[in-house]
Amino acid sequence: MMVGFVSDAHGNPAGLAGCLRAVERRGAGRIYFLGDAVGYLPEVNEVLDLLRSSAAVCIRGNHEAMLLGALPIPADRAGIYRLDEARQRLHDRHRAWIETWPEHLEVALEGAQLLLVHGSPADRLRGYVYPDSDLSPFRELPFQGVLMGHTHRPFIASAGKVTLVNVGSCGMPRDVGYLASCGLYDGATRAFEILRIPFDGPGLADKWSGRIDPSAAACLRRAGGGGQVGTGST
Repeated sequence: MMVGFVSDAHGNPAGLAGCLRAVERRGAGRIYFLGDAVGYLPEVNEVLDLLRSSAAVCIRGNHEAMLLGALPIPADRAGIYRLDEARQRLHDRHRAWIETWPEHLEVALEGAQLLLVHGSPADRLRGYVYPDSDLSPFRELPFQGVLMGHTHRPFIASAGKVTLVNVGSCGMPRDVGYLASCGLYDGATRAFEILRIPFDGPGLADKWSGRIDPSAAACLRRAGGGGQVGTGST
């Protein structure tokens, strides 16, 4: 079975839609969303409509936890995250759905045990695992694969027999602002892949000018530097 993984849509249905189409065209029979549908950008209901229509299985991110009051919103980030606005705009049926999302999932796929978290195995909502993080603490985890988001920076790495995959962000990638990121898993070969899907980041920054924080707009316009992680797809 081919399985798709998306994360960190953050109110951007254009980036999410591109990733959903890409993994579906590659044959994904199941899609998992690793949290943070909300925050930063305004089109939260459109994102949740897409996740529902794709039958995605979703887990909660730190932004959902803040939206629901399970985590505090840092005072110095409130204007950037714009979660008060998201809470006001959110349809009741979407809020009720988000309330059912777990903080992690353990999934068996063709004999492989996968752990799905938003942050890290050690801190499921708020832990950060970057490409240059020390991965040695994860060597003894009882999983063949760990799927994460939260950092908006994709990578695939190994710690012993555990494959660690950060699928990046489909809504606000932090390496190249106009290249959405998502993950694909082939259950037959147990191979992971990062896909990069172009969307009009600068155009969205212009469209939402005045409604989003300048730092979010700058992220969408980021040209990036160094090597791009992941392969292109359409």
